[in-house]
Parts: sequence; structure tokens; C-alpha cells
Amino acid sequence: METNEDDRYSYSTAALARLVLCDELSDLATRAASLISTESDDGWHPGEVVEAAACLVDRAQSVLARAVIYERERHSSWDCIGEAFDISRQSAHARYSDDVTEWKEALHEPFYEQTGRIRNLRLPGAAFRPTEIGQRLDTWVYEHGFEGGDHSVTGGLPELSVTAELGQVLEAINRLYRNPFDRVDNDKRARMLDRKASLLDRIATEENRPEAVQQAAEARALATELRADKDGRHLRAVVDE
Repeated sequence: METNEDDRYSYSTAALARLVLCDELSDLATRAASLISTESDDGWHPGEVVEAAACLVDRAQSVLARAVIYERERHSSWDCIGEAFDISRQSAHARYSDDVTEWKEALHEPFYEQTGRIRNLRLPGAAFRPTEIGQRLDTWVYEHGFEGGDHSVTGGLPELSVTAELGQVLEAINRLYRNPFDRVDNDKRARMLDRKASLLDRIATEENRPEAVQQAAEARALATELRADKDGRHLRAVVDE
């Protein structure tokens, strides 16, 4: 399935964090379930059962870190998180702040710096391909017989207002223009401007803001200009009102 790299902008960061948590939980559950059967016990080497259980504990620690990230995205304080661990807020912050920071940075820079022809994904797959992974998780829940409807995972995700979505798109555009001398994919800039224009059209209609119509037209004009720019060094500043 072809990945839409802009898909994540349709989701709140809390929804993305929750999808990542759901994805890791399903993986942990699958790994744990694979150890329940005793039919292959005769083939275990000495210590291998402990090794497998230790791997589950490592995965559970990753799930715990994802839970903290989700709590932070839903604005839970470090005091509340520390209380859940029965530790101080300072200890909770010291333990998980690096995970939260990495998550925030990966949202804006989803790939590691490219050194060859292959781009290595930095952002968890469920946050990079939320629609695809969300549908897969809905199916996983159904196939494993858990209670819930057809959208038991995706149906309860935190919603994203059109204004908040526009804010995410504007931030992404501004990051693309942070250093105007960098060679950046103009097609990506143009795609984000088209997305901005579509959101402005919705705002103009849904919120009765006629000025958004002109802003949308300007965004589309700049997108057209970018697509015509062949040298990849478009230096025009973007000003978002």
C-alpha cells in the first residue's frame, strides 16, 4: 500500500500517540500469546523461556513509555504521572522526558538524516501511517474477539478540529521554510500548501470567514509556482496570517 506522507496531519498528536500505544499493545499481546501453548516446550533450550519472558518485559517497558507519551499529549501533568508510579514528578520527568522529547522531534522530522538512498523512519509507523495502521488495529481487535464495533480503535481517537489541523499544517510549512537555502522537495511544499488551501476553504464556509477565501487562493498560487520551480531553490518567504 502506498503511504501518504501527509496523512498524519489529519490526526491530533494525541490521536497519533494513542495509535502508537495501541499498536505496541497489540504486538505485546501477540508475542505473549505465542508463548502460551506448551506444544513446543520440548524444544526450548535451557534458559530460553526466561529469555522470552525477559523480551516481553522489555516490550512492556516500551508500552509504558508510550503510555506516558500519550498521557502528556492529553495534557496530564508530570505530577499525575509520577503519582501513578508512586514516585515524585521530578523522578517521572527524569525517567521519561527523553522519550517525550524524541516523540515531539520525530513528529516534525519523521525520518533520520538520510545518508544513502534509503530513508529510515524515525517516527513510529502507526503515527506515520495512522489511517492504514488504524484500520489494521480495528481488524485485529475484531479478529481476536474483543468487545467493540467495527471501529473499536479508530472510533474513539481524540478528534482534531479544522482550526487545529490548519495549525499543524502551518507549522509543517514553516519548518520546511526554516532554512530557505536548503534544497527541499518543492512538491512536498506544494502539497502542504494545497492542504492549507483546502482547510481555509472549509474555514471560510463553516466559520463564515470570507478572508479565508483569499488566503486559500494565495496558497494555491504559491503551490503552482513551486511546482513550476525546477531548480529546487525557491526562496520566496511564506507569511501565514
